[in-house]
Parts: sequence; structure tokens; C-alpha cells
Amino acid sequence: MDKSQIVEMLRSKGIEFEIYEHRPITSVEESKQLGLPHEGAGTKNFFLRDKKKRNYFIITTKEDKPVDLKEVRQILGTTALSFASEEDMDRMLGIITGAVGPFAVLNDEEHKVKVYIDGEYRTGLMDAHPNDNGATMFLKADDVIRLLREAGAQADYIEL
Repeated sequence: MDKSQIVEMLRSKGIEFEIYEHRPITSVEESKQLGLPHEGAGTKNFFLRDKKKRNYFIITTKEDKPVDLKEVRQILGTTALSFASEEDMDRMLGIITGAVGPFAVLNDEEHKVKVYIDGEYRTGLMDAHPNDNGATMFLKADDVIRLLREAGAQADYIEL
């Protein structure tokens, strides 16, 4: 799914969101320079895989929160985790570096990638790229999780 399809899906389901177009960004630092609204809604996203390349995950957490992959591994009950390759990102999610986020799993036809969103987003807004790093959306994490589940993806909260 591309940005316009994600926007249409959100509208068709009555999900409230805001979207801001901007220059393409690839890091939290670049995102902070954009001057977007909703302080505290910023995210960073990790596309991870286990050691045997059998399980893939997108972890979305607060933009300034340190993430310990050993802790994530223990919580998820998996083997050692590392960053998935750009080739995996393209093949499984159809996106480029900088566009990783929960909506990427809408392109995962085999439903191999699981999404976990930081539990700190249970209240308030989070930001997410609509599979395009030249736009940022703000919406409720509960709406994101519900939408992904309705599309057949595995999505839940994670307490880091």
C-alpha cells in the first residue's frame, strides 16, 4: 500500500488522523528539525529479525527511548535479534530505509512481520510514516493496532 491507499483506508474506517507532507527524512534527528506538532508523539522504528531469519518484527518506540535488543529478545521470547537487511525490507515490505513503520506490514502479504508498539503510546498520539518518508501522520496507537489486525497482521503493544 502506498500513502494514498493508506489515507483512503483510514478515511473509510473513520479513523481520525493528521498528515503533514515534508522533505524525505531518514532519521529521528531529521524528524525533529521539521517542527511537526504533537510533542511526545515522535517515534523511531526498528525492522528486526531473529538469528535464523524466521521471525521478523517492526518495533515502534518513543523517539528518545534507548532500546536494548537483548531486552526485546527476552520480552518476545526469540533468539538473538539483529537489524533486517534492506533487501528484506524491500522484498517483504516494499519500502525504503527511512519509511519503516507499522503501516509497512500492510504490504506483507504473507503476514510474516509482527508489529509491536511501545505501550507508552496507549494514550495520546503517535506519529507514523504512511509507507513514505516524505510524510508523517499523527493518530492513536489503538487505531493503528486495530487497523493492522483487521488487515490480517499481528500487532500489539510491547512494554519496554
